[in-house]
Amino acid sequence: MGVDHGFPDDLLEQAYDLAHKEATDPKQASLRRAVSTAYYALFHLLIDEAVGNWAVERQRSILARTFEHGKMKGICDAVLRAVKSGATLPPELHIVAHAFIRLQDHRQTADYDNSRHWVRSDVVDVLTLATNAFSAWRAISGQDAAQDFLLQLFLPKMPRQ
Repeated sequence: MGVDHGFPDDLLEQAYDLAHKEATDPKQASLRRAVSTAYYALFHLLIDEAVGNWAVERQRSILARTFEHGKMKGICDAVLRAVKSGATLPPELHIVAHAFIRLQDHRQTADYDNSRHWVRSDVVDVLTLATNAFSAWRAISGQDAAQDFLLQLFLPKMPRQ
């Protein structure tokens, strides 16, 4: 769509850097921030894609602030339910929706559950999930189903078509 993905890509790269910051015995802070940053990379990728379609460039940052984590997760859950009930959606959209939900759950754990001890291999799995979501999104971003998905992410209610 011609959207500059600099910030989301930078976040994903930073997540990898954090996961590998300490060569041995990685700090929990580094691993937890890597998980959290991976989620925010996908979160911002989807927002950037949606607001990049907005014609008035000076309004894009205002529009970007209307996206809500819980609503986005709910829309992703609706995509997964639709696929289970036989809807024909691109498999890549399923990958993105599934990854968003899982990454958000992992972020919650990384940010708020101090009883969870993270190991690098688990964090690398989380980062792979985010990377796969990026690839899947980029494969379908111009398709109608993907653009409809973006619209649903911030509309208060999607009208019936």
